[in-house]
Amino acid sequence: MSIKAEYFEYLEYFRETVTVRELFENPHTSDMIALRHDVDYDLDLALEMSYWENRKGIRSTYYLLHSAEYWNDIRFIEKCLQIQNFGHEVGLHINILAEWMKGRLTDVAFELERLITRLRKAGLLLSGISSHGDHICYEKQFNNYWCFSELRPSNPVLTESGLSAEGIPAENPKYHIRYPETHQLLRQDGKVFNLWSISMKKLGIDYEASHMSHDLYFTDSGGAWKRSEDPMKNDLKRGRHQILMHPVYWRGMQKVYFFLSTARSGSKWLTNFLEQASPLRARHEFSLNHYFKNGELVEEKRTADGFTDLVNNKDMARDLLLEARAYIEEFPEDYAEANVYLERFLPLLRDVFPDATLVHLHRDPKDVVRSIMNRDWYDTPEDNKHPIMEVENWDNLSQFEKACWYVRKTNETLLSSCQYRLAFERMVKDFNYLVEKLQDLGIMVFPLLAEHVYSKKINQNYNYEFPEYARWTEKHQALFHLICDPINKALGYEFRQDVHQNYEAFPLESTHLKSVRFLRNNSPEVILNIDYRKSPHTRYSIKGCKTVPTEGGLKIVPKGREHAYFLMGGGKWDKVQKGEGWEPKIAHYYRGVLDAEIIPDNSAQLFCLMYDKEGKLLFKRSLEQIRQESIPVRFSFKVKTHAKRFNIAVYMSATNLPDNLKLKTVYLEMIPL
Repeated sequence: MSIKAEYFEYLEYFRETVTVRELFENPHTSDMIALRHDVDYDLDLALEMSYWENRKGIRSTYYLLHSAEYWNDIRFIEKCLQIQNFGHEVGLHINILAEWMKGRLTDVAFELERLITRLRKAGLLLSGISSHGDHICYEKQFNNYWCFSELRPSNPVLTESGLSAEGIPAENPKYHIRYPETHQLLRQDGKVFNLWSISMKKLGIDYEASHMSHDLYFTDSGGAWKRSEDPMKNDLKRGRHQILMHPVYWRGMQKVYFFLSTARSGSKWLTNFLEQASPLRARHEFSLNHYFKNGELVEEKRTADGFTDLVNNKDMARDLLLEARAYIEEFPEDYAEANVYLERFLPLLRDVFPDATLVHLHRDPKDVVRSIMNRDWYDTPEDNKHPIMEVENWDNLSQFEKACWYVRKTNETLLSSCQYRLAFERMVKDFNYLVEKLQDLGIMVFPLLAEHVYSKKINQNYNYEFPEYARWTEKHQALFHLICDPINKALGYEFRQDVHQNYEAFPLESTHLKSVRFLRNNSPEVILNIDYRKSPHTRYSIKGCKTVPTEGGLKIVPKGREHAYFLMGGGKWDKVQKGEGWEPKIAHYYRGVLDAEIIPDNSAQLFCLMYDKEGKLLFKRSLEQIRQESIPVRFSFKVKTHAKRFNIAVYMSATNLPDNLKLKTVYLEMIPL
């Protein structure tokens, strides 16, 4: 919750409030408190405020500033309608003469009609306005409501002079506006606007907030009760009162949430939901995945290629988390991050974010195992992209065993470390469950904004080579339960009482079939062994770059602002022909080393590209990042069984092109599984 606790003390003191429109429509009702919000800056904060007011039975009016940046928010109308759906009034915060004076529009009447028509066509019941006190109002001496004929007093020179830009009396002379005796405003370019020349009635506007009968008026303009008394120091039980509270002045301390989970547990879906349907700023796997370049923070995926190196480099990880915290604190909103990698850095996370709320997001372990198997986790013995678990004999475990132990150990750590839990299966199928769980965390959900995003699927798995649980072999099922049943039971998922819980007692021939093959002493076959310092003119192809042979290696220089790549086996990124790339061999994997030179803070990406029998790109797999601190780059991969050719590519993104990259040597060998 981003709202100060003090704000709720005011709501308790007011007890019952009405909209400004109700105050206007009931001029003879003696005892009323109209609560008003001029939304000068942050519509999302106002939306959050409207939510909590609704929860507490408070009704108010939100005046939206048409010159504010949020007016261009692609979900602006949805957010306005949500405020209205919470039982509040939505009005227009007029800054029209200020915009005219700044030269941003020429026809005041036309612009007003355009703004109002847009809101009404969207379903907003707009009938009231309030005037914005833009700084130029004091600089050029005018008030934004002076355009409306119905508001013209009989002697404006006498009665309008001395009012503030809000249209109320002000004790401090610096907030006094002086009315022009010409009844005109003169712009710097010589253009003139005749005051009181536009009809509110023709626009369907019933009232302006400062022009109605009330006994007491309160405003927090300037960030405190400086231009009026504090309403809590007055008896509001009797009389007609109007209270203006700007949302921006009632923002509380930022709260930070981390939703931690295994991979493939809905973290990206949850991030998207929070970003779209809640007031939080939400990011997916941001922390650790960045670096600073030229004084600016740049997102970069560090938790994929070479992930285990980062786990072992605690100093770097701590520095990255400190940088992430500094970045997060720049956001005015509460912050949420879903991250499947931070479980490996929990002590550092607690140290850098001691005030953060940790939430354990979990999914049925058998579904997670299946999904990461289909994502090729642990498919080679040298896999350094994924977490290494503290399990005896880890290096000799099969791919399936590693996947199971990863799911179990990660969930066990999070179960004991997080204050809250959230179940993936219920989260995506039961909207009320998700809303209740988030409310327990102090995170509100806006129903109208949630409608279009809740059913949207994110980051689906399209590889189903490894089947669903019902089609697993009996040995796979038994092995899964032997490893994962402790966490299945703890999290409320299906577990089997009939499987022996002593993992070590399970027969070796059924648990380590793949492991035995890994350990066979078979000699590798060299596929690629190039020294670009001596033989730069080998078969390769390029796009978006040029190559320059040098004594130190083959220099790759990007050109223009397009993506660039260097294909070691020739061909094109999305198509190879016979003789281009290499033909894979079943039941083998590939291991290689690339040596290069690259400028500090520059980076490129190493990919394996896989093609079908027609030579069309079937799949691309990121192998490693090429950065100064990671050279020489060591990598391994397994080509998918249905791929008929593969290629090795150095890829340079147009959004972060390196100055150049100098290839020295590339070595690739094929090893039997």
